[in-house]
Order: sequence, then structure tokens, then C-alpha cells
Amino acid sequence: MTRQAALAALSHRLKTAVAPLVPDQTALAALHSGARHRVLEKGQHILRAGVIAEEVFFVHRGLLRYYFNDPGANGQERTGQFFDAGIVVTDAESFLARRPAEQNFEALEKSSIVALPRATLNAGYDADHAIERFGRLMLEEALVGSQRRAGRLLTLQPEERYRRFVETRPEVARRVPQYLIASYLGLTPESLSRIRRRIANGAP
Repeated sequence: MTRQAALAALSHRLKTAVAPLVPDQTALAALHSGARHRVLEKGQHILRAGVIAEEVFFVHRGLLRYYFNDPGANGQERTGQFFDAGIVVTDAESFLARRPAEQNFEALEKSSIVALPRATLNAGYDADHAIERFGRLMLEEALVGSQRRAGRLLTLQPEERYRRFVETRPEVARRVPQYLIASYLGLTPESLSRIRRRIANGAP
């Protein structure tokens, strides 16, 4: 979980995403220079609700989630998404509009991340088209993921939501506590337990 390894992983992710474009090496080096490498312990936060997001985070190793506190349920935590290696995350609305974040970002296990400050990222966009394209692609990816999740919550039955989650993200499903999966799927832990029992018993 060294800085060098984390920056190498970020470069690989960027180059893969923008191919066949090739990032300018000077601009990429400047991006690396302005980046901060952090190792998070389980339960540590990189962003809390109420704080303006001033950084974008690349997950090098580990597992994060974002959650918000539901004011209609006595502040109960609602998990919005899980992020494993290779994903770029932040509270997009807070970062783009400079408004206080509504989401909390927490490490679910020991994690290595690269934090890209606003100024560093904007300088990269100005200096190189490939870096700018990477930023746009990451935003598009986040929007598509958000819409897909909303659609599944609205249209799929609870058991099908769980099956889709396990099928599409089996490694994350293995690593995340069941009560957080239930929160992510909009279920109670008891409902998820019943669904898992039915599947284990061979329900179609």
C-alpha cells in the first residue's frame, strides 16, 4: 500500500480508460505530484456530511462505502454504494457545486487511496486532454451507476435485487457485512436473512 504503487495503479486506470489517447507524461507527473496517498483503517472516513468535498478519491486497495443519515428514520444510516479497487469516488454534487456533502465515505476495511485535490485535478484538465477525458468518463460512470441502482430499487423484487448484486459484484458481496448489504438493497437484515435461506434451500 505504498504511494508509488497507488500512483502506478491510478496511472494504469487512467491510461486504460482513455485509450487510444495517451496522457502527456509531464501533465501526468504534475497530477502525481499534487496527489496525496492515504492509508485508511477500518471505520475511518475520508469525507463526512456537512463538509465540502475538495478532493476526488481513487481506491487503490480495500473497500469503501458511502452512506447518508435518513432524517425520516431517526438518522438511520442508509448505504448508497460500495467502492472497491479501481473506482474513483467523491460526493459529486458537493465537489462540483461546492456545497456541503450529504454523504459520508467510510473505509470498510484497511484501504489505500489516492486523493486528488480540486486544484490539482483542474490543472490536469487544463494541461492535457486525456486527463480531462478521464474525469468526464468517471463522472459518466458514476451517473450511469446511480441511475442503474435507482432503477433496480424501483422495479425489481427484493430477492431479485439481492441475486443481481451477488451476480454482478460477487467479491464485494463476500466482503461486506450482511447488515450493510441489506441497507444497500433497501431491506431489513431479517428480510435479507429470509431471502438467503430461501436461496440456500434451492428456491428458483
